[in-house]
Amino acid sequence: MTPRLTATFGAMKADNVAITQRDQRLTRTSHLASVASGETVLHAELSIVFENLPEMLVSQLRGTFTLFGQLLLDHKIDVSVAEPQIFETPDGCFGRRTKITETSGGIPICDVVEIMSHDRLLSVIAQRYGDLEQSKM
Repeated sequence: MTPRLTATFGAMKADNVAITQRDQRLTRTSHLASVASGETVLHAELSIVFENLPEMLVSQLRGTFTLFGQLLLDHKIDVSVAEPQIFETPDGCFGRRTKITETSGGIPICDVVEIMSHDRLLSVIAQRYGDLEQSKM
């Protein structure tokens, strides 16, 4: 989803990152925000099977504000997203639950819960990014 987010909202960063570890799982919760405006695009909770990832990626995950999807791309880990479940929160935001696996072997990498910000805010952020891109031309 990272390439789609950056195409729509521009460069993104993970804010308010909290990491906990239990057994073979690393849980990372964060707000994904537009670098340009600082506004939150979505809230994410990742339950990562860290033993199935390179040590360097896990280290970067713990110590940077880089999006998980970008780290997977940077480390050339080809993934598949499966079992998407779309839901709506009581306050009208939409979210999805998915499972990320390594494509060639089906090795589990991560369970993801993402909740988008309200549509009004997303429209404003996307419009600002589009205006910024147009002004560069």
